[in-house]
Amino acid sequence: MEQAFGLVHHGTATVGGRSGITANTICCDVCIVGAGPAGLAAALRLADLGRDICVVAPLPGDGNRRWESLTPGAWKILDALGLGTALAQSHCLLSHAASVSWGDREVNRDGHAEVTFLIDRARFDACLMDAARRRGVRLLTPAVASRPQKIGDAWLLPVTTDQTTVSLCAAHVIDASGRKALTGSRRHRLSPATLALCARWRGPPAPPGVTRIEATAESWCWSASLADGAHYAAVFVDPRSLRAARDEPATAFLAAVGRSSPRWDGTLASPVTACDASASRIARAPGLEDTIAAGEAALSLDPLSSQGIQRALVDGQQSAIVVNTLIVHPERRRIAVAFHAERQAEASRRDSAMCHGLYREQATTYQSPFWSRYCGQDTPVEHQLRSPVPLDNLLPETRLRLSPRARLEDTAVIDGDLIALAPALVHPELDRPVAFLAGRSIGSLLARAFSGASAASLFDGWRADSLPEGTALELLRWFWQRGLLVDSSATDAS
Repeated sequence: MEQAFGLVHHGTATVGGRSGITANTICCDVCIVGAGPAGLAAALRLADLGRDICVVAPLPGDGNRRWESLTPGAWKILDALGLGTALAQSHCLLSHAASVSWGDREVNRDGHAEVTFLIDRARFDACLMDAARRRGVRLLTPAVASRPQKIGDAWLLPVTTDQTTVSLCAAHVIDASGRKALTGSRRHRLSPATLALCARWRGPPAPPGVTRIEATAESWCWSASLADGAHYAAVFVDPRSLRAARDEPATAFLAAVGRSSPRWDGTLASPVTACDASASRIARAPGLEDTIAAGEAALSLDPLSSQGIQRALVDGQQSAIVVNTLIVHPERRRIAVAFHAERQAEASRRDSAMCHGLYREQATTYQSPFWSRYCGQDTPVEHQLRSPVPLDNLLPETRLRLSPRARLEDTAVIDGDLIALAPALVHPELDRPVAFLAGRSIGSLLARAFSGASAASLFDGWRADSLPEGTALELLRWFWQRGLLVDSSATDAS
């Protein structure tokens, strides 16, 4: 297999300035371990930047073919990566209808909800791999990588294929190997242990693409109707309940479904598979801190958020930009790595706060141990904008200045294809520092505000800088209602 790459060197290799390594060696700029959405998004972005990329794709997993929801946001990211046409061929289903039974709410949305997509993960990942191959990414598959070793300034990874074992030499490593995390060590659970039991089943007929979410006293379920008339379901349970009852996954799956509404009536059409679905964060192993972890090799979100694929795609692209920065500007390592860590922590906080609210809502309906354990976690409070400043107080002649509670400070941001420092606005009403709005630097947008310009002159100045009228008006409202720009004649208390 490796011979087809034309990249294998036999005999003694020189790696990172040190010679004496004898092996079949494949050399590249960046090795990416894992071929899921995070790894392949990173590979595509780096390939577009002209980097020499090799992806180590593991053996296909056994068990059921999983179906998952793909949010419109995730589809936009894929389209931006140039994958819109390719993904149209991955047999995804449009989902216009959904049924949600949560807390004391029963919601049926038919034709009016934001359209989502149902994807067969096996076909979806294969489609991404084909796109990466066409874009010049080199794939070692099926192959399994062992933990990398730092040799001089480079990394050496033993890789086992179905034919032989080779060594892969790379200047940088992105670990996108999933929850097992090739370069990880300690796992910190961010939510109570949750087990996903997944299977296909035959039940009452439904139009293809209909999704359903339903909660019971001891579990919650997600299902989707498929084009072949079958259904795919994932049931989320406390793994301790299986151990206590000594249940097999199929028994627990059927018991959980049996506690749901009659709409879940049916029979199993496949084996039941079980996998960890807990939200968690993975620390890098000692000596491997210089590797970059992406996707679930760094952070697993709560499945209730349905943001897993979208977050993986975002994280993969950000990982690519971090690595590109390390290649072009190695002196920026500290700010690039810090930027990536903060984006991952931010995603974790946002996801945890959102899911905690949903679990708390459910716990008021079912006062059971399953739900109460989620509410007992120390969960960050979701940031909420205080009562917005009334727009009636903003007049064209109002003279504006930056709020005393706001400040501009240099922050690591994405600037094109690199991580760089740029002035960012920091304020208690912002979830994070803001460096760019509407494609403009925050410094340039606020330059006129420092001189006490009127609202009308600030608006006209933005329009003169080629901002559309609607965008300029929205920016003015955004700054004002959050208290970022204030009336220069008002006191700090007001």
